[in-house]
Amino acid sequence: MKKLLFVLLLFLSFGTFSQLQQIEVCTENQEYLQEYWVDASVPSQYTWTVQGGIIESGQGSGQITVNWLNVPYGIYNISVSVVSDAGCEGNTVSLMVDVDECSFDAVYVPNCFTVNNDGINDQWGPTFTGDWDNSVYKLYVFNRWGGTVWSSENPNEKWDGRFKDKLCQDGVYIWLMYYKKLYSAEMIEAHGHVTLLK
Repeated sequence: MKKLLFVLLLFLSFGTFSQLQQIEVCTENQEYLQEYWVDASVPSQYTWTVQGGIIESGQGSGQITVNWLNVPYGIYNISVSVVSDAGCEGNTVSLMVDVDECSFDAVYVPNCFTVNNDGINDQWGPTFTGDWDNSVYKLYVFNRWGGTVWSSENPNEKWDGRFKDKLCQDGVYIWLMYYKKLYSAEMIEAHGHVTLLK
């Protein structure tokens, strides 16, 4: 089995802070093993709780590897609680994990991108393989209130995380895409979500 590690940083502080984000595990692409870690500025003890998946390694440390193999499709919660070695209790941070097949007939749609100008994964959009009709294509990205923040009819155009020239907030955005295979009269509708991180 191919093992692909997908990394998501969760930042913790020892104040009153909580963060909730969502990420997909693509079982069709065999992305069963994923790493999750917290970045705390002081030595600490970590207690991880993983709903659905199995912690392969790292319980008690700042980084764990979770195995999502054979977990039924659905949304599961990962949380971590932190207590500093000095006894200061931190917050609990949660992450919602969507276990899905993430496959749309020769179309790969990433579920996360980072708009931090490091030249890696700074833009988001689908990648097509195989025979498809590139003249029939529409893609929309919506915020959590249902407002359109970006759209395109060009399959080569990628979203840079901006709305009206202003960088959007971190979080989960919903996308809706229409496309068509070559020599087919049927329009395909696909939808999902993408997490924007800065």
